[in-house]
Amino acid sequence: MGRGSTLVSDDIDPLDSQSAIVEGPLAGSAGPPASRLDPTEGPSLMLDGLAVGTTIVVATRHSSYQFAIVDAAQRQATVVGGKMFPEATDVRIEGATTGASVVKPGWIVVGLRLELSMGLKRITTSSVSSFVVAQPSTVT
Repeated sequence: MGRGSTLVSDDIDPLDSQSAIVEGPLAGSAGPPASRLDPTEGPSLMLDGLAVGTTIVVATRHSSYQFAIVDAAQRQATVVGGKMFPEATDVRIEGATTGASVVKPGWIVVGLRLELSMGLKRITTSSVSSFVVAQPSTVT
């Protein structure tokens, strides 16, 4: 990814993922309001306002993912990583979840799972253990 630093622990195998695809409506479309999740559970990142091209490397309990922000307001990104995304794939980052039906829209939170969607398919990762954000380079 550049900048010469290791962003993900060597003990994470990006091909050993415990992400799951779930068919049906997105979590959070019904049920308790998203505000019941406290983003102070761990270090957190709100996607809203990130620049196009911002890269986020997310390490989960069982895998790692590299996101490139396409449209932060719409939470659109391209992702590579884990068993689910061996090639760059367009996704919507729904937000942080406990694994139940509650989602903190637009957030990545250490200690919670990350929920992504592709159309009607929903992907929930294992718990986020860390993340690193790299702003896009600007050429002057």
